[in-house]
Amino acid sequence: MKRLLRTPPMWHPFLLTAILVGNGPLILHMTRRQLALRYKGSVLGWLWSLVQPLMMLTVYAFVFGIVFKARWGTSPDGGAVDFAAVMFCGMATFNLFSETVNGAAPSVLQNVNLVKKVVFPLEILPIVHLASAVALGLVWFFLLFAGAALLGISFHATMFLLPPLLIPVLLTALGVACFVASASVYVRDTPHLVGVVTQILFFMTPIFYPAELVPERLRWVLEINPLSSMIEQVRDVLLFGRWPDWSVFGMNLVIAFIVCRLGLCWFLKTKKGFADVL
Repeated sequence: MKRLLRTPPMWHPFLLTAILVGNGPLILHMTRRQLALRYKGSVLGWLWSLVQPLMMLTVYAFVFGIVFKARWGTSPDGGAVDFAAVMFCGMATFNLFSETVNGAAPSVLQNVNLVKKVVFPLEILPIVHLASAVALGLVWFFLLFAGAALLGISFHATMFLLPPLLIPVLLTALGVACFVASASVYVRDTPHLVGVVTQILFFMTPIFYPAELVPERLRWVLEINPLSSMIEQVRDVLLFGRWPDWSVFGMNLVIAFIVCRLGLCWFLKTKKGFADVL
């Protein structure tokens, strides 16, 4: 059991890999447990994982596609159907980030009993929330593929590039999740602040509008947000049949790796004081 409860040193060259390999069975167990508890006691149960994204899509598509008559121009007539698919693709990708970060923020506070256990690797708590977000994200992308097929939207060979293009999103989410999970122990307002910031970030990311609509003098706001280019590349390969800009992907991957590494190191450094604060 000790082999499964191993915390690698911060200087380890493959820190995340070492944590995953050393605690794989425990991460899998806790992820299953979290998913099981998510809808426990509800009437619809796991159907909520389908109902929730469909309800969100319906509301946003109505507000932006019908009320504001937003168009993306992915077809000759730039129809609302294309707008709904493009928007849902952005929402599905952003949800991987927001679900991980919002869930991880209070994760240490909600597991005070584990903090008292010296041998328990607390650094897996943000990873568990990431794994849970990925499992739920699969439902979102399944709905996207099913909806696109029903609406007659063509699929392209570039869609097989989706998994590698999601790596920067997941690494960034994990790094930020580690920061906020640690900060929440010392500043209890952090989970509330994270909820507000992710909501602001949702509107500051080109999810329901193309970046070209933003005035050029303000476009730098989108450019400093790495999620913007990550989401646009996912759209390109899934819906538009475009090959990604590999230089942009490489830059996103480097930024994501740095954020992830710093987040993990920060968590490992600060977790020594968790027991004293809690």
